[in-house]
Amino acid sequence: MKYKRDSIKAKIRSMQAIVFIPVIIMIGILLYMMAWQNKQYRQSIRNLTMATEFNFDFKSNIDYKMYRIVIGADTFDTLNPYEDLENSRKIFEQLKDSTPQETSKKGLDGILVLIGILEKRIEDIRTSSIFGDYDRNMERLDKDIYVITDLIEESMSDYIYNETKTLESMRQKLDAKIRQVMALCIVVSAYIIVFLMASFSSFGKKITKPIEELCEYTMELAGGSLKVNAPKSNIREIRMLSDQYDQMVVRIGELIEHNKEEQELKRKTELKLLQAQINPHFLYNTLDTIVWLAEGKRHQDVVDMITALSSFLRIGLNNGRDFITIRGEAEHVNSYLQIQHFRYEDIMDYEIDFEEQIMEYSILKLTLQPIVENALYHGIKNCRKKGFLKITGRQENEDIFLRVEDNGIGMKPEELGKMQKQVSRGGEDVDLREGFGIANVAERIRLNFGDSYGLHIESEYGVGTSVTVRIPAVLKGNK
Repeated sequence: MKYKRDSIKAKIRSMQAIVFIPVIIMIGILLYMMAWQNKQYRQSIRNLTMATEFNFDFKSNIDYKMYRIVIGADTFDTLNPYEDLENSRKIFEQLKDSTPQETSKKGLDGILVLIGILEKRIEDIRTSSIFGDYDRNMERLDKDIYVITDLIEESMSDYIYNETKTLESMRQKLDAKIRQVMALCIVVSAYIIVFLMASFSSFGKKITKPIEELCEYTMELAGGSLKVNAPKSNIREIRMLSDQYDQMVVRIGELIEHNKEEQELKRKTELKLLQAQINPHFLYNTLDTIVWLAEGKRHQDVVDMITALSSFLRIGLNNGRDFITIRGEAEHVNSYLQIQHFRYEDIMDYEIDFEEQIMEYSILKLTLQPIVENALYHGIKNCRKKGFLKITGRQENEDIFLRVEDNGIGMKPEELGKMQKQVSRGGEDVDLREGFGIANVAERIRLNFGDSYGLHIESEYGVGTSVTVRIPAVLKGNK
């Protein structure tokens, strides 16, 4: 029985029983006073959120899609602006059902009318000849589509404004209720504080010393000491905590060893990546080409070839660092293509075009070279026409997109599906001849930047392949 009386849990339960009733009464009053206001308040928040999200996307989406359709860059089948209109109607119907203010409902009715008019104007363009009625459609785009979407955006802004005023009114009422409840809370809290101070003044003395000893032990752990001798106590919970600390120390030791093994594995993986990049066949072929150029007394070509190889190896190693600038990555892939162009100049040309504004952002090293190598060996070399590689880079908002395009043999649908599956699996069960490099790039990007970043592959058999790399715009040193 004494063992149970010394339990912190048993003592706290007795104090909870005394404190429990006034606290429950206070909470009940609080819930009763605010429940009727809370539902409407939350609904207004949801309405504002839906309206704001709609107002943010609708006009730009419709204007962009219709512009692309009018200029003939896309079709109704590919962009389907009617889907946006239908989604908008559903949003407005939901808002009408959950909006109590008549003024706001009338505004939503007006927006629904504008949606119907917009649908008719879009239908006028759909039934016209995109190229034959180009001027007329551009006029419809400027005077009908843009104007109506502007009106819809303005009407939705008015709705958001009205709902904001309603929300502010509810907030003021809620503040008044909260002030009343706060007065009650102060009274109840004063009672609880007095009781707890009296209770813990005696009970706290029983646990202060063992807790202080335990704190000193944890400070030793923080200093790096991993000795398994946590202080013991007659209080059950503290004794259990001490035992857990001892187990934790053992586990930390195991984790340290495991971490060492992981770091070793990481270094081996990095070495495999470099080995995949600097494979013997590539070096043999490059050196053979240099010998061939030297025998032909093409001294300047020999100098250029050796310079490109030196730059390729130097940037690839990067002093062991994982990240380099996009400028460095561009130089690395340019060195690789210079080397390959000496060997395949009859079947391959290339172009590198990056926006200057992205050149100082950071990128994982060896991102583009495996993609370019795959395009050369499995795309261009298998095509009977002269191949062309184009590598571009641009920034969109907070992301950077790097694209490698080739006009090689491309991939059949089943081959494309297999490659996309390999990329999505992050290198598991990957064909080392064809998919290791690209799958490795995709996995490294996901591990460093998250699942929203990685590779996107598009290909058409007999036409070519494009691989788009998406990474965040991060300045060097910020990662």
